[in-house]
Amino acid sequence: MPYLFLAFIVYPLAEIASMVVMADWIGAGWVFLALLASALIGIGMLRHHRIAVAWSLVNDLKSGRLTPQSLFWVARYYIAAVLFIVPGFIGDVAAVLMLLPWGRRDNAKVPPASDTLEGEYRRVDPRNDPRRRLDER
Repeated sequence: MPYLFLAFIVYPLAEIASMVVMADWIGAGWVFLALLASALIGIGMLRHHRIAVAWSLVNDLKSGRLTPQSLFWVARYYIAAVLFIVPGFIGDVAAVLMLLPWGRRDNAKVPPASDTLEGEYRRVDPRNDPRRRLDER
């Protein structure tokens, strides 16, 4: 537990230090514009792509490919959007790394879609006896 508390202290200090270094390197105006652009990217990801991500989950569920990897992909996407909104360059780099497709593999066995229905059948003449059941031979 103390490590989590320490992380909440160290992370903001590291973000502030990275912003100071970047402001010294490229200028304060460019740093402000970069932080504004990353915040707008994060807001755009949350507003406009939430339906697409939800439909991706629905399609995975319908096709039988809903795996923990697809659920982690959705979680990573939303965490990356929040990291883009929070000001700082370390969070932006972490967000870009989260958006890379390193965990999205299609290992699920999905049967190919076909119009052919395979199986056995037996012809039953309904004129013989209406009380006869179909499962009797």
